[in-house]
Amino acid sequence: MNRSLRRPYPRVRTGTAFSCGGNQGWFPDGNFRRCGCGVVACADALLYLQGVGELTREAYFAHVAALRRDFPLIPRRGIDGLRLALGMNRCLRRAGLPYRARWCTSGARFWDRLGAMLADDLPAIIAVGPNFPRLWGREGVTLYRLAEGGGYVPAERVRAHFLTVTGLDGGWLRVSTWGTERYLRRADYDGYMRRQSAALFTNLLLLQKI
Repeated sequence: MNRSLRRPYPRVRTGTAFSCGGNQGWFPDGNFRRCGCGVVACADALLYLQGVGELTREAYFAHVAALRRDFPLIPRRGIDGLRLALGMNRCLRRAGLPYRARWCTSGARFWDRLGAMLADDLPAIIAVGPNFPRLWGREGVTLYRLAEGGGYVPAERVRAHFLTVTGLDGGWLRVSTWGTERYLRRADYDGYMRRQSAALFTNLLLLQKI
């Protein structure tokens, strides 16, 4: 299954440099830097749905500030998928966008739903949830970057983190996170959902047209 968003993903300009989506690390609020990944993913998705392909960092800060009240963050815990869906629905209604969001809690149709979203030109926000039931666990999923000579090189490991899928190519997902483009192996994500986490936490924010 090969799917990809049809338009360029929003990029944020700082001087002459451009990011791939937003980055929670840009913000001065310490709790947001730690836990704001879900808000940033939703902010980017809304920009894409509104056809905004490029904006300055100042404009991006203003965009996120206008959304913050819809996504209350628990200190050091952030936000879960169910509350992320509630916040996204408030933003969609306010923007007059003809979509609704819901958090999927079954892993059985995960890949079909993700592929269908990309086929419909909808960015797919996914979570690499916390370890469960060992909430104190430190297992994660490896993200990769493209090497200059080709191939994938490990970049970082994530857990309890939201990111946005912009493409699905065979066994690899192309994602936006921390303002960069990264790659995630489908097999790694499946294995993490089954063995280290659970579908309630490691899943997809489903967008559907209404």
